[in-house]
Amino acid sequence: MNLLPFPMIRVAAMLACLALSAPALARDHDDHEDRSGRWHLSVYSGKAATDRLLDIITKFDTPFIDSYMVSVAPAWTHRETRRWRFEVEGQAVRHWGDFQDHWEFNSAYIARWKPFWWDAYVDTSVAVGAGFSYATEVPPIEPRATRPTTEDSAKLLGYLMLEFEFAPPNDAPISAFVRLHHRSGGKGIFKDVDGGSNFITGGLRWQF
Repeated sequence: MNLLPFPMIRVAAMLACLALSAPALARDHDDHEDRSGRWHLSVYSGKAATDRLLDIITKFDTPFIDSYMVSVAPAWTHRETRRWRFEVEGQAVRHWGDFQDHWEFNSAYIARWKPFWWDAYVDTSVAVGAGFSYATEVPPIEPRATRPTTEDSAKLLGYLMLEFEFAPPNDAPISAFVRLHHRSGGKGIFKDVDGGSNFITGGLRWQF
C-alpha cells in the first residue's frame, strides 16, 4: 500500500527529511562565523536548453532555444557550519521569448558544500536544492510528446537546482554563480508529467 498517495504529500515529506537531516549532516562545529539567520539576494538570468537534465550535466554540449528567464531570489540561512550551509530560497521568475511569456514562482531548500582546497584564491561552493514550482500558465516548452497537449505538463511541478558559486576570498559580500534551473514532474511525483524544462543561467549574489 502506498503510504504517500498524493504528490504534494510525497514532495513535502522529501523536503521535511532534508530539513531534519541538516543538523546531522552539519556536525562540524569548528570555530567560524555563524551566519545562521542571515539573508542574501540572488539575481540570475539564462536561456532554455533542449536536452534533458542528465544529458546536460554529462554531455556539456546542449543546444538552446529562444526562450529566456530572469529571476530574483531572496534566501535565508537556516543553518551554517564550517563545511555546510543550509538555505531556504524563494524565487520570482519572469519568462519571455519566442515560446513563453509568463511568471513562475518557486521555493526550495538548498544544501551547500563550502570547503575547497583553492578557496584562498577563489572562494567556491557547490549547492543542490529541491522544492516546488508554480507557473502562471502551462509552459509551452515543457511537453516532450510528439503531439503535446497541456496534459503533458502542469502549472505545479517540482523544482531542482544545481549551482556553482565563486567569490573573492575573505568572505566577500558579492559572489557570482552559474545555476541549472530545472522544472519537471519528478518521474511521476506530479501527475504523470514526463516533460520538463532546463535553463542554464548565471547571476550575482549579495550577502547581508
